[in-house]
Amino acid sequence: MEMESVFLDNLPDTANMILNILWDRNRGMRTNELTQAVNETYHRAWENEVIQEFANLLVGRGYVEKKRRGFRIYYMALGADCECE
Repeated sequence: MEMESVFLDNLPDTANMILNILWDRNRGMRTNELTQAVNETYHRAWENEVIQEFANLLVGRGYVEKKRRGFRIYYMALGADCECE
Protein backbone atom coordinates (compact mmCIF):
# COMPACT_ATOMS: atom_id res chain seq x y z
CA MET A 1 0.00 0.00 0.00
CA GLU A 2 1.41 3.38 -0.98
CA MET A 3 1.83 6.07 1.62
CA GLU A 4 -0.22 9.26 1.25
CA SER A 5 2.06 12.26 1.62
CA VAL A 6 1.08 15.63 3.04
CA PHE A 7 3.32 18.62 2.26
CA LEU A 8 3.22 21.68 4.52
CA ASP A 9 3.84 24.98 2.70
CA ASN A 10 6.15 26.35 5.39
CA LEU A 11 8.67 23.49 5.10
CA PRO A 12 11.21 22.50 2.43
CA ASP A 13 10.27 19.39 0.44
CA THR A 14 13.00 17.31 2.08
CA ALA A 15 11.71 18.16 5.56
CA ASN A 16 8.19 17.26 4.45
CA MET A 17 9.41 13.89 3.17
CA ILE A 18 11.03 13.14 6.53
CA LEU A 19 7.94 14.22 8.43
CA ASN A 20 5.71 12.02 6.25
CA ILE A 21 7.97 9.01 6.90
CA LEU A 22 7.86 9.63 10.66
CA TRP A 23 4.06 10.00 10.63
CA ASP A 24 3.67 6.87 8.51
CA ARG A 25 6.00 4.68 10.60
CA ASN A 26 4.72 6.10 13.92
CA ARG A 27 7.90 5.17 15.81
CA GLY A 28 11.24 6.63 16.73
CA MET A 29 13.74 6.32 13.89
CA ARG A 30 17.50 6.81 13.74
CA THR A 31 19.12 8.88 11.00
CA ASN A 32 20.23 5.86 8.97
CA GLU A 33 16.70 4.39 9.08
CA LEU A 34 15.21 7.72 8.01
CA THR A 35 17.71 8.06 5.18
CA GLN A 36 16.92 4.60 3.85
CA ALA A 37 13.16 5.14 4.13
CA VAL A 38 13.23 8.55 2.41
CA ASN A 39 15.49 7.29 -0.37
CA GLU A 40 13.30 4.23 -1.02
CA THR A 41 9.95 6.01 -0.73
CA TYR A 42 10.81 9.15 -2.69
CA HIS A 43 13.45 7.68 -5.05
CA ARG A 44 16.32 9.81 -3.80
CA ALA A 45 20.00 9.12 -3.08
CA TRP A 46 20.64 11.36 -0.09
CA GLU A 47 23.33 10.83 2.53
CA ASN A 48 22.69 10.62 6.28
CA GLU A 49 24.05 14.14 6.81
CA VAL A 50 21.38 15.70 4.58
CA ILE A 51 18.57 13.85 6.35
CA GLN A 52 20.00 14.70 9.77
CA GLU A 53 20.19 18.40 8.85
CA PHE A 54 16.51 18.50 7.81
CA ALA A 55 15.43 16.34 10.77
CA ASN A 56 17.09 18.86 13.08
CA LEU A 57 15.26 21.67 11.24
CA LEU A 58 12.01 19.84 12.06
CA VAL A 59 13.07 19.59 15.70
CA GLY A 60 13.75 23.32 15.78
CA ARG A 61 10.37 24.11 14.27
CA GLY A 62 8.52 21.90 16.75
CA TYR A 63 7.34 19.15 14.40
CA VAL A 64 9.72 16.42 15.56
CA GLU A 65 11.17 15.36 18.88
CA LYS A 66 14.75 14.17 19.25
CA LYS A 67 15.43 11.58 21.98
CA ARG A 68 18.66 9.97 23.06
CA ARG A 69 18.72 6.33 24.15
CA GLY A 70 22.29 5.55 25.19
CA PHE A 71 24.48 6.44 22.23
CA ARG A 72 21.59 6.40 19.75
CA ILE A 73 19.49 9.39 18.74
CA TYR A 74 15.91 8.85 17.59
CA TYR A 75 13.58 11.23 15.80
CA MET A 76 9.81 10.97 16.15
CA ALA A 77 6.91 13.10 15.04
CA LEU A 78 5.41 15.10 17.90
CA GLY A 79 2.00 13.84 18.86
CA ALA A 80 2.81 10.31 17.71
CA ASP A 81 2.08 7.57 20.20
CA CYS A 82 5.34 5.72 19.74
CA GLU A 83 8.42 4.50 21.53
CA CYS A 84 12.03 4.26 20.49
CA GLU A 85 13.08 0.74 19.60
